[in-house]
Amino acid sequence: MRILFATDGSQGSAVALDLLLSLPHRPEDRIDVVSVPVHRYVGAGVEGTGVFIAEVVEAEIADATRAAAGAVARLQARGVAGESRVAEGPAAEAILAAAGALGSDLIVVGSRGHGRIAGALLGSTARALARHSPVPVLVVRERREAPRRILVAADGSPDSRAAVAALASMPLVDHAEITLLYVARESMPPNMPEGQFADELRAAIERNERMDALETLRQAAGILPSCVTVRLETERGPAADRILEVAGAKGADLIVLGSRGTTLGSGFLQGSTADRVLGGAHCAVLVARAPVPVGDRPEPSALAASAG
Repeated sequence: MRILFATDGSQGSAVALDLLLSLPHRPEDRIDVVSVPVHRYVGAGVEGTGVFIAEVVEAEIADATRAAAGAVARLQARGVAGESRVAEGPAAEAILAAAGALGSDLIVVGSRGHGRIAGALLGSTARALARHSPVPVLVVRERREAPRRILVAADGSPDSRAAVAALASMPLVDHAEITLLYVARESMPPNMPEGQFADELRAAIERNERMDALETLRQAAGILPSCVTVRLETERGPAADRILEVAGAKGADLIVLGSRGTTLGSGFLQGSTADRVLGGAHCAVLVARAPVPVGDRPEPSALAASAG
């Protein structure tokens, strides 16, 4: 697997790097590192535009270079191949451009950052990446160790299948506990009849839903590596609430889900189940979407709006 780690040298990035270092890397795995300097405006021009101060710009680039090089040095000491680079531009756009150029299979970021490098990887940037990246995105929070209790929200949608495939491609610890969760709709279809027939119809619908859910979960389980332990569960109700509740009850240190799906919400992440889970989870979150044709990918302006 080829991973792109985006760092700003902050504490949040350090936590994400520690997690990466704790994974059981395979010989074929590679982790490239990118850092994006932010260029602050100092002073004002004749039309009110900012004026760069050369020394400040040089210091910002030097900070970014040190952050990326330091991360690569730690990874190489762990025996993981990779290269460092500094990318210019708005953070989310620059990270996605680097991922595309390097052919990355996964982008890893800390949930928050600070300092002179791109604000950098503040929650808004991580959220913009999760919303718009054609590459799966892993947003790391406090945990510095490889995930051992993983909750996967699976609904059989293309994005959900992409999320399961992304997890299966990651280097996972042996005997990691993976719970595959299907969240059924909260209510019955409208215009249900009343009386005994309604009860029988409702029971039949629930049986069919459960059978469909179990088949979906079994298909997802078939993608996962044999080194993990898999459990299947179903819930009913608001998807984001149920995912977060189950993750909390099981002490999950990673939640995996598609950016949109059949039962997991509609709309491209913004305001959807995935966005709510990303904002409410107390552990790392891996978000993925099915491959999107080039012509359907978001314009850079959409990334900037999400990061703002």
